[in-house]
Amino acid sequence: MEILLFLLITSTASLLPGPAVFTAIKNAVQFGYWRALKGILGNCTALLTLYCISAVGLGAIILSSVLIFTVMKVLGGLYLVYLGIKALMNKGGKMRMSGDVLREEVSSFEVFRESYFVGMSNPKAIAFATALLPQFVDTAQPVVVQFVVLSLVSAGASFVVLALYAALAARVADKISSEKVQKWFHRVTGGIFVAFGTALALGR
Repeated sequence: MEILLFLLITSTASLLPGPAVFTAIKNAVQFGYWRALKGILGNCTALLTLYCISAVGLGAIILSSVLIFTVMKVLGGLYLVYLGIKALMNKGGKMRMSGDVLREEVSSFEVFRESYFVGMSNPKAIAFATALLPQFVDTAQPVVVQFVVLSLVSAGASFVVLALYAALAARVADKISSEKVQKWFHRVTGGIFVAFGTALALGR
């Protein structure tokens, strides 16, 4: 029963619009659904990394140090701003066919890497993991096994939710794939990432 509650909480958190969701949408529109899945895998890998940081106690250390937390927050915000500016300046690159639609060419590793760093960019996610995981761990049972299971459940839920966002975005993009729409899409997503990055870097 508790694991179902944990699944509900993590799934709800994944549904909320944030950098991970907009990265999945951006990748699906720009590069196609299958490339977007590589990015989602990168984001889920980042999520597992954050849970590992929390599990070994580094999360508590980071949260207890104002300096470390602030530095991570500013660096994460700057990375999101960089991605936003990159999108705003996007003039389109090499193209490839994805189904019946032309998509921009990009390597799977590049999509994975960018999404991984987006996932790692917000230290508040460490606070979320550090606060949430212990609530569902029974100290009378093998703790490591429980951490592993809970982390995989959370990553799996996130993957499914982000994949659904990407599928919907790719479906819509197939219908409106004109160059003019693509330009406006880059402007909107760029602005969103700049806003996310600024809010993260300057927020408390």
